[in-house]
Amino acid sequence: MTLVLFLVYLCSEASASSTEDDMGTCCCCTYIRDVKPRPLDPLDTFQQVEIIRKRRGSFTAASVAENGFPPTFLRRKYWQLHMQTPRHYHLDEAPGVNSSLRSQLPELNMIVVVGKWYCPFMFVKELEGKLKEQVKYSTFYEMRLEQRWDKVFECDNVGNDMKMVSVDVFVKREEARVDGKEAICDWGHVDDGVIWFRSCGKGEEESGRLLGLSKLIMDRIRWEEERVGFKVDEIERQVNVKRTEEFDGKEWSKFGCYVLVERFVLMRVNGTVLLTLDFKHTNQIRCKWE
Repeated sequence: MTLVLFLVYLCSEASASSTEDDMGTCCCCTYIRDVKPRPLDPLDTFQQVEIIRKRRGSFTAASVAENGFPPTFLRRKYWQLHMQTPRHYHLDEAPGVNSSLRSQLPELNMIVVVGKWYCPFMFVKELEGKLKEQVKYSTFYEMRLEQRWDKVFECDNVGNDMKMVSVDVFVKREEARVDGKEAICDWGHVDDGVIWFRSCGKGEEESGRLLGLSKLIMDRIRWEEERVGFKVDEIERQVNVKRTEEFDGKEWSKFGCYVLVERFVLMRVNGTVLLTLDFKHTNQIRCKWE
């Protein structure tokens, strides 16, 4: 069994594999000289190693980069790995998306969790505090995918034998909140591998930034939504829902029109919500007569 991982070191940097250009010479012999850690880049194959199981309970490593040499502490053969979990540290299972549950859609009055992941701290850029402090209070962030129905239109029966109701309403396709503050996702702008959520009305100003997520995380969010029919679009931020519904019963007093909402919730390990990102699937509509 093999495992590919990133060599994270000192919070903000990652160890990297050496190349032949980094070779040193001593007493007429050449040796592999480790390179200094550098800022984490998830796309840099020199910062990734493949862990290879050798003997029982022993391992070695190979660089994912074709011409790379892992750091000494991983390159040597038959090293062992020991794990200890702090008492205050607890992570539940995170199986990813339950596609079967997701496709069933919830009842109108229910919120259903259909997916769960954990995001390492190095992929989340909080503006408050230093990175080392961020590691202490949230080494991992929990990401959930929830489904619910939001009411976008309602009306009462005003008499006159009303049997038809016309719905004509504009719905925001996407809504975000960071620490409870309304925000906009800057999908089209990638800054050093990070996509930022900014305050509404702040334009491109850096002072308007609230939270940054790695492009890898945002690409996964986009992929999850687009594979069920939602199209991320920075220009078309709202859509006009127009339809006519006919009542085929005897009497009704209230009518409601609902749209399916898929929400990504990013939480710190202490349970506080850092981000909510809603996608409103206007192709999934339900109506209720009362």
